[in-house]
Amino acid sequence: MEENKKIIEMSSIFENVLEKFDKNEGKKTAKDLMKSVLLENEIDEKKADEIIKAVSSTIDLIDDNYQSLKKAKEEGKSRSTWFKEQLDDTIKKNKIDKPVELITEIKRGLENSNKEIIVEIFDTKVDLTEPLKNPEFVDVNKTAIVKNFQNEIKNNTLLGAITFEKSGLKFDKEHKEIQAVKEYFKENLDSPKDIVFKTNVTTATIIAKEKGLFKPLNNKTSEEISMIVDKGVTAAKVAYKVGNGELSPIDAVEYTIDRNVAVLNSAIVKTTTQVGGKIGTKVGATIGSIFGPAGTVAGAAIGNVVGKVAGYAVGKVITTGVKKVATAVKSVAKKCWEGVKSVASSVLGGVKSFFSGWW
Repeated sequence: MEENKKIIEMSSIFENVLEKFDKNEGKKTAKDLMKSVLLENEIDEKKADEIIKAVSSTIDLIDDNYQSLKKAKEEGKSRSTWFKEQLDDTIKKNKIDKPVELITEIKRGLENSNKEIIVEIFDTKVDLTEPLKNPEFVDVNKTAIVKNFQNEIKNNTLLGAITFEKSGLKFDKEHKEIQAVKEYFKENLDSPKDIVFKTNVTTATIIAKEKGLFKPLNNKTSEEISMIVDKGVTAAKVAYKVGNGELSPIDAVEYTIDRNVAVLNSAIVKTTTQVGGKIGTKVGATIGSIFGPAGTVAGAAIGNVVGKVAGYAVGKVITTGVKKVATAVKSVAKKCWEGVKSVASSVLGGVKSFFSGWW
């Protein structure tokens, strides 16, 4: 009962906050409106300013990274080549004297995220990881490292899509239909309007977290929450596009992997900029916070809540799309995870009631 009450309260916060953004109609700038909403929800001015700066810069960074990757692919570069260049740039800009520490941390964060998702969400132990034989980021080994990372991200994307399908999507006619949310789904993927929308959803999410209504986000920074929101609402929009036939399920998987690589690079850039050359365990912890079970559950929940306030018609299309994407993902996963016997009966077969106890 307490858990259901928290979910209802969280949904109400999303409805109220997103409705305020919807009715603004240009009367206030996005940041001014964001601040007023935070202040109205008993967040002090100093903290509100910090949240605005962190959220805005992170959502912008993710978009910049994705647009850069998209352009690189249009020019004939592979995702691996792009990511390798980004890592090179991060190492140089932040004067990281021991790149092996950074590489080891990225691998640890990704590997542990996938292992923990399988244990926490799918209630089994399956090791899908490929060992990183040499973490020295030099010469041809750079390519081997980036391919290893991409395999981890691909697995994470597949696990995330299956989780989204099993998260108990329920859309009804009782929720308010908020026009701005409906328009988010109607707009093209990566519409310029997406940045403002994701910023607004992140604001609502942080308010819910500050009120103690969102356990998976406890102890997460505003930057981490921004990345989780980006992943969650992107997944919902991708499902909508698949559901109405604008995007094929296989293209949806490929697009989502690209987006997740952009989020991963954003997490690396944000963290290394903050800690400089002293990597420590911060990079791995940040990656785990976003791509691990708590971040995955939170992203699915946020996508679900946002879908609800887009209206019943949009919700039905999202449900159809989620099922189609999951079917394609399972087909891809069976090929990727061939030889791991327990996958078919566990990860692909079902998921425990992971929302229970998370709120």
